Amino acid sequence: MWPKAVEAASVRAVRVRAPTALALAVALGALAMWRASCVLAGADIDTDAYAHHMIARAILSDPHDLAVHWVWLPLFHYVQVPLVALGGTMETVRWTNVALAAALPVLLFFYVRRTARSGPSLMQPEATALVAALLAAVCPIAMQMGTTAQPEPLFALVMLGVAIAFQEQRPGWTAALLAVAVMLRYEAWAALAVVAAWAAWQRGRRGTWVTVAAPVAAILVWAALRRPVDGAWFAFLRQTKEFANDATHARFGVARDAAYYPVFVAWRVMGSALPLVPLGIVRTWRQQGARFVLVLAACLGMISLSWITRSSLGLDRHFVCVIPLYATFAAQGVATVADAIARWTRRPGAARHVAAVLAAASMCGMGTQLYIWMGQWRAGVAFGWPDREATAAFVRALPGEPVVFCDEATLEIPTGLSWRRFDRHWVDDPHTWDLIDEAAGRNGPVYVATWRRKLAGHEGPGREIVFAAGADPQSPAASGFAVMRVER
Repeated sequence: MWPKAVEAASVRAVRVRAPTALALAVALGALAMWRASCVLAGADIDTDAYAHHMIARAILSDPHDLAVHWVWLPLFHYVQVPLVALGGTMETVRWTNVALAAALPVLLFFYVRRTARSGPSLMQPEATALVAALLAAVCPIAMQMGTTAQPEPLFALVMLGVAIAFQEQRPGWTAALLAVAVMLRYEAWAALAVVAAWAAWQRGRRGTWVTVAAPVAAILVWAALRRPVDGAWFAFLRQTKEFANDATHARFGVARDAAYYPVFVAWRVMGSALPLVPLGIVRTWRQQGARFVLVLAACLGMISLSWITRSSLGLDRHFVCVIPLYATFAAQGVATVADAIARWTRRPGAARHVAAVLAAASMCGMGTQLYIWMGQWRAGVAFGWPDREATAAFVRALPGEPVVFCDEATLEIPTGLSWRRFDRHWVDDPHTWDLIDEAAGRNGPVYVATWRRKLAGHEGPGREIVFAAGADPQSPAASGFAVMRVER
């Protein structure tokens, strides 16, 4: 069954006070409408989202080609396969994320409401839960990712479920959710290590080993499937590190790198609420539970370690799965301040008023930050990618149904054409040009749509650039995008 916290939430939802329910509903509804306005403003401008969706399309073209997943874990791609098969698009994924981004604060609210306890200030658990939920909801990076077709909203929700199920000692739910999580993002592997250590400490009592066996089996199955493709066990981990190291050259020292996500990124996305976080750590540990904290803290440790070793690009969106933990810390920080004031003044009512002002000030600060952040993001979405859109429009208007060789997801998907029309071999691989010539000889004219630089040196008899966009005036032959027509 679902963890006790969620069961209790469903049973006791009617007991939530009307003002609290109204505040939560209005806030989440308004934020969902804000995210929806971004989806309606224009195409997704997160390039990785296109790559994920393109992989789902490629799976339908060749289900046996596991290399198409590259360094990413596969579940998010396979989840989208039925969607693509039924004619769905990236926009469907974006709308799903609009809803998932609202679901996470709701789950966090009910769990904190159930587990929080009043102190000397007599601050109600419901108030602490509301603050935690609202802080998680207005976090700018969580809002941004809720407008994209990225896996972060789904992964954050699943990891929160893992933390709750593990704390509530529900091995079945922990195993199932963790098995899903470890196939979505690598941060869950650190949570698996925490669960395994706990199971070892418990010596397998109460079915704790099932919480380890299921996710480990999922990882091993994927590693075994990838081994023939990569030529070695877990080669995709090495490839991840190599890619990130090639793309990231900055070095700031271990101490600064270790503080990058817990402090610097946290400040960038939490702003005025961050000073409350350290005040609520102990209280969260005691009330929401050590296992709850450890699972989500393990994700923070993983993204920090990945940055220290330059196995990741250090993107803000990696922090999304940790937002529920920081939001709970901050909300419990407000309660800690209220209790301290109540002890000093022996006036619980005054302490609660101070807590209300402190929480409101923090949320106003985050709201201002959110307004600026999302204003810039929405403007970027509205501006879009004119060069890519023009190239995609040209491909879409091609007469007949010619084969299109395209290795750039941000060109393929905006065309709106069926996944069957595309060949996704890398254009800068010499072997691909043999395939292009064969296809042209077999089917008549074919087209190659990609970065202009990848077509350099391939023009000649029967190969003509028929469209170009976004070229740099200083180097028009090596920049922007282009479409080449290849004939027999």
